[in-house]
Amino acid sequence: MKVFDIFLVVMINIVWGLNFLAVKWAVEGFSPLMANAIRFAAVVIVLLPFLRIVPGRMKDLAIAAVTLGVLHFSCVFWALYLSDGVGSVAIASQLNVPFSTLLAIIVLRETVGWKRAAGIALSFAGVLALGLDPTVFEYWEGLLVMTVGALMYSIAAILMRRLKDVRAVTTQAWVGVAGVLGSLLLSFTFESGQVEMVKTASTNAWLAVLYSGIGSSVIGHSTANHLLRKYEVSVVSPYFLLTPVVAVIAGVVIMSEEFTWRMALGGVLTLIGVLVVTLRNNMRSQRVAEVAKDRAAV
Repeated sequence: MKVFDIFLVVMINIVWGLNFLAVKWAVEGFSPLMANAIRFAAVVIVLLPFLRIVPGRMKDLAIAAVTLGVLHFSCVFWALYLSDGVGSVAIASQLNVPFSTLLAIIVLRETVGWKRAAGIALSFAGVLALGLDPTVFEYWEGLLVMTVGALMYSIAAILMRRLKDVRAVTTQAWVGVAGVLGSLLLSFTFESGQVEMVKTASTNAWLAVLYSGIGSSVIGHSTANHLLRKYEVSVVSPYFLLTPVVAVIAGVVIMSEEFTWRMALGGVLTLIGVLVVTLRNNMRSQRVAEVAKDRAAV
């Protein structure tokens, strides 16, 4: 990668890492589902010029948008609402990588070698170690909800693969619409006091939820999409493991979060496992692409 692009990918990780703190601050002023709705309202406003009907693709767009915008991100907000810290939740969010591989095995009947199997096992063992830490165990529900959120993200990623013919920014705009409508529906069903929240939320809560929408989604994901179009996934994706590292450091420095040796062990195990799965997945994708290319040449 060029030096400037390495700078961009580092900036993305910083933006995404700090987003865990932003979400934590947002749910101190808003309920989780309401915060998610406001977050995506900001996304829709910014991306409104790119919101358009895509003939023949709206059903797939709607399913993917609901899975990502409502199910995944609601879990993120809910997990951080339940948690006292951000570090363990950020680490657990990386389980989307082994989950994606497991779904490929189950749905696509894909075979998995011992290295990827070991990486998957290591990832889940790391999160289990996190959950058994006395500090984290006090809010184990948040870790569990984030694990479910990681599963939702992996499902959304598979659904998004069907939308390669749709512009990424258009897909992102529809995710925003689904996030607003779905989260509001769930919020008014299971939460209360939404009007009072909007009136009384602090400036910090508003800035945090806006940062999550515009900084993380619009700027962060748009820049990531730019790099993924420019380079192979195998080149870019390992860099994204820096995101939970940034979140952990920011949690300790900015929020004075306690970080124990058990949390460090769990984090290292999880990230090593995710890295192994990421690299092996990328190698497999390259082999499949090469085989397809050779067959096309014949």
